Amino acid sequence: MKRSLLVCVALLMTIAMKAQLTVDNFEQRINDQSGMATNITVRDPNGDRCALIKVFAPQVDGFSFYGGVTSGFLTTETHGNEIWVFAPSSAQSITISHALFGRVEYEYPVALGKGSTYEMLLNVGSGRFVNINSTGTTEARVTVDGKYVGVTPIYNHYMPYGKYQVVAEKDRFEGRTEIEVVAKKKGDTHQQSFNIQMIDQTPHYGDVTITVNEDPNAEIFYQGERVGAGSWKSMLKEGTHEIITRKADCDDAVTLFTVKPQAQNDITADAPTPHTGNVQIYTRPRNVIATYDGDKSIDLTDINVMSVGTHQFAISRKGYVTSYPNILVRHNETTVDTIALEPINYIKEKWAFYFGVGYTLSSLSGLTTYAGAVWNHIDAQLSYTLGLSKSEKVHMYSNVFGEGHNLLSINDYKMNAFAFRVGYQIRLVPRLGITPQVGVMAQSLSSNLIEGTTKYADGAKATSLTFGAKILGVPAHRVYVFLTPELALPISKDDTFDKAAKAGDFSAGGFSVSLGVLLNFGK
Repeated sequence: MKRSLLVCVALLMTIAMKAQLTVDNFEQRINDQSGMATNITVRDPNGDRCALIKVFAPQVDGFSFYGGVTSGFLTTETHGNEIWVFAPSSAQSITISHALFGRVEYEYPVALGKGSTYEMLLNVGSGRFVNINSTGTTEARVTVDGKYVGVTPIYNHYMPYGKYQVVAEKDRFEGRTEIEVVAKKKGDTHQQSFNIQMIDQTPHYGDVTITVNEDPNAEIFYQGERVGAGSWKSMLKEGTHEIITRKADCDDAVTLFTVKPQAQNDITADAPTPHTGNVQIYTRPRNVIATYDGDKSIDLTDINVMSVGTHQFAISRKGYVTSYPNILVRHNETTVDTIALEPINYIKEKWAFYFGVGYTLSSLSGLTTYAGAVWNHIDAQLSYTLGLSKSEKVHMYSNVFGEGHNLLSINDYKMNAFAFRVGYQIRLVPRLGITPQVGVMAQSLSSNLIEGTTKYADGAKATSLTFGAKILGVPAHRVYVFLTPELALPISKDDTFDKAAKAGDFSAGGFSVSLGVLLNFGK
């Protein structure tokens, strides 16, 4: 650090004393066709392609390039460490200026060709351009005094005068040397070049397997480059190394480890530390059971420290509908929220549909099935009763049900019924409700022939108005048990129905009671 600072100070002092630009080299790049590329559209005043001059300088900012009265200031582009200058092919000179480095007027040593590409080395007077290469392997990673400068071969790298420690590395090859950048001697037209001898360091390397502790998604960085996520295998040189693990919404974790040569080194890296925030949730009612992100228990009576991000909670209490809020936790902030649990409506008043089964006790009893729906307390219900119990035996004579004539047949009867009822559902207490109902019921007889040839009154029909009340109890959520006392008033019936009912000791109307179970779904 101190050496770099001294070099910078020396550079600035040299520049301040000389403040003079020079062109170290200018030559055509025969094999470089950049100036002829189809995306290069800069033209001279005559409409011809300009020549492309690739300028290398210690920095790319602050330079201006003047091509004369005809051309004015020339068009430039920055490409990495190069300044691309477009000059008319008719130009014979160029003026280069910089507020800190000074000004130079330069005459081209050759005539510029249309669309040709040239290279210019621009020296600010404090150093020179050098080339750095490696022997034994190419594309070696080069650092100068610990600062990365590129991979070999490196051409036209500007360095202030002085001595430097240069290190080249690739795979298990390494080269180290000290170089000294000196001023050109008079008449010297060559660039200073350095060649680093690479040596195989395999005996000094060990196999390394790095695994991030309990976080397979954490990214692993080594020497500033991402090398893996969750785990990384490599060969590293003996000694102490450093890796960094990173992850979104987390603080980086640094792990130092020592590599033993010619051995397997298994390293467990520290996981990034998640950013956290505080969460304080108030609930109504207060005593609840809470989990988050699946099955992680949490005590909502305390302020909880949680990782940043959105977490899904499940908050429950007996007798209340479970709530599933999403809570966003922010870094170093306290998130405060209030969750009010909704009591379970055992008696569904807003909307619901239901179905079930029961048994109806009447003059002719039967099994009844139910289906219905509730909307804003209004209960609409359909039912069908399949007759099970039989009437008294009915003897039919030639004068129908009289005596003293010939016996034609003996029958007994079952009675089926289809009904539609409408009611208004009222919740008395959370688990008890009542629904006053009115409706209409259509009944039909099913005749069973015991003796003889005639099934008298089979299919005879009667219609009744019904008045009753459905009493609901809720032993478990969505399960109703019900009791329905009901009075049926006949409004029409077949003559055969009436005669069969009188002879069989049953009636179309009258009092009945139904009891059973319903399953309901709604709110």
